Amino acid sequence: MNYSKDQLIEMGVEKLKNFGFVYANKNNVFEDDVYKYHFKKFMSVMSGQNEEQDTAINELFSLIDKQDK
Repeated sequence: MNYSKDQLIEMGVEKLKNFGFVYANKNNVFEDDVYKYHFKKFMSVMSGQNEEQDTAINELFSLIDKQDK
């Protein structure tokens, strides 16, 4: 299945909430260091499934990297 950036973000936030990070949302997964760490792990697991999804994942990694600077 091919997931868009928005879908990956939603799935990542849900995964964080399932891990007990109840305050995770689509904005702070790019800002909070703990959330970013787990969100990046989630995206790494999701990568390699198809080219379009990998493009979306790479764009999300770029957004996170921009927040780190």
